[in-house]
Amino acid sequence: MGYLPSKNFITLVFAALVVLFVGWFVIYIASSNRQPAAGQKLGAGSGQLGFLAAYQDANRDSDGDGLKDWEEILWKTDANKADTDGDGTSDADEIKNGRDPILAGPNDKLKKPEEIGKQATTTPRTLTDKIAREFASNYLTAAGSSEGSIDMFQQKAISESLIESLSRDALLYKDSFSSANVRVEQSSSSDGIKIYLNRAGDFLNKTFANLQKPEIEIVNEILAAERYEDLKKLVAYVAAYQKTVEFLKQENVPASYASLHLELMNIMQNTAAADSFMMVTDKDPARGLAGLALYLKQVERLEQFYKSGGNIYFAKRTQ
Repeated sequence: MGYLPSKNFITLVFAALVVLFVGWFVIYIASSNRQPAAGQKLGAGSGQLGFLAAYQDANRDSDGDGLKDWEEILWKTDANKADTDGDGTSDADEIKNGRDPILAGPNDKLKKPEEIGKQATTTPRTLTDKIAREFASNYLTAAGSSEGSIDMFQQKAISESLIESLSRDALLYKDSFSSANVRVEQSSSSDGIKIYLNRAGDFLNKTFANLQKPEIEIVNEILAAERYEDLKKLVAYVAAYQKTVEFLKQENVPASYASLHLELMNIMQNTAAADSFMMVTDKDPARGLAGLALYLKQVERLEQFYKSGGNIYFAKRTQ
């Protein structure tokens, strides 16, 4: 089954993409959930920033005040002005002293941690928007309660929260089918089993004949070149998986192959969902990463499926 990659290959790509996704995601959070102050910039393109460029931008401090540019957007300060409110104290120092960096003193006490990050009243439109708000709230609360200096423990907690949120959809995704969805044929002769395997094998080989390139390679190339319109290439893969699911649902299955048949149905269904998630990576990167995680899980399942005897579905055979 050449259209799914090896575990070693996909693990390497996944590790690289996580780094780039998170770097870009930080910029997405800043640019889509907080309006920059006058003159504030995050590099060319901002919302459409490339992944590698965004990762580099995540560590930029344009005005040298001790706050990174993306932190400035969360605090609503000016990334090009060290003292946004012009009261003689830098933005970072004001935060450390529990003062509001966008309100000149003396009555510029920073809001309580529990009040920070609760300004948004609109309903999040995407998974990315929802996670962005969670991240912003966690970060601002931690920074506000620790006088602006987030320690390693807090950084680790916020990072783990972000990664958990990004993968939550994949972790919670459940199989759609149970044994009740398999049309089991209790009495099957050896000829009947051979006919079943030939029909299934022929269908799979024909359906995926022109889809030999792993989806993850396609997605990786698209992200690297920023050709997001090419994500539509995954439409053919989703259609193939869904077509296979419909075929498997209608087949009469020898009892000895019922469990393998069910496992294949769920792998195909879940991989279709994973590809659908990855197709919206440019508009909803969190869902795209969730799709990537879900796809990884199906690759692992497929390997186990092979080891359990499922390789017979894809073996070259003669009538």
